[in-house]
Amino acid sequence: MFRKNLDFARRDSLSFDEVGGQQISLTNHEGGLERVSQTNAMDLVEKLYGSTLREGLDKYSVEHPLDVVDYCFLNLQEDNIRIIRLLNVAILHDVVEDYSKDGYTVDRVKSMIGLGPKETKLLDLITRKEGQENGYLQNLFALEDGAILKLADRIANLKDLRKWVEKEQGFTERAADIFKKYRYETEEMLELTQKNYGEQMQDQNHPISRQVKILQEDFAKLEMLYASRNGKK
Repeated sequence: MFRKNLDFARRDSLSFDEVGGQQISLTNHEGGLERVSQTNAMDLVEKLYGSTLREGLDKYSVEHPLDVVDYCFLNLQEDNIRIIRLLNVAILHDVVEDYSKDGYTVDRVKSMIGLGPKETKLLDLITRKEGQENGYLQNLFALEDGAILKLADRIANLKDLRKWVEKEQGFTERAADIFKKYRYETEEMLELTQKNYGEQMQDQNHPISRQVKILQEDFAKLEMLYASRNGKK
C-alpha cells in the first residue's frame, strides 16, 4: 500500500518517491502532463482541517485523505502521471464539498494547487453538489479513475464507521443514520462496478479487484453489527 504518513505528505520535494518498491519520477513537463502538486495539496488539507477530528473518533480529519490514498492501491499502477493524478485528487477529494461555502470552489482549488484538466475533472466529479445528487455515482463510475477514488473513499469511511461502532459498543442514532445511507450507496456502487468494470474485478492485480473484495468484507461486517443492534440473527 502507498505509505500513509503525514511526514511523507509534507515533503518539500517530490522529485521522486517509492511506489510499491519502484522508483518513479514525479517531475512535470509542459505539453499536457499534469503538475506534481501533492505537497501543496496536503498543505491545503492540513490548513483547512487543522486539528478537527473525524466524527465519532479520536482521529484527525487530515488522516482520512491519506487513508483514501492507501486504498487506491497506487503501487499497482504503472502510469506515473496517472499515479500523480489519483494521488492529488485522493488528497483533495473532500475539500470542495466541505469548504465551498468558504470560497474553495473547484476553480479556486485548481488555481491554488495547479491541477491539470483531468485532475480538475475528477475533483469536480467526486464533489457532491447540493441539489445535484441524481446521477452522481453513475457519472463518477463512468470513469475508471472515478471508480477507484470513490471505492477507496468508501472503504476508508466504512472502516472508520466500524471503529466508531466498536468504540461505542453499538450504533448510536447518528452512526445508524450514516450506515443506512452508506448501505444504499454501497450497493449501487458495487452494481456499477460490476456493470462497468467486470473485467477489472477478475484481475487480482487490478486496484478495483482488491477494492471490491475489501469493500464487500467491511460492508458485511457492518451489516452483521447493524443486524445485531436490531435483534436479528
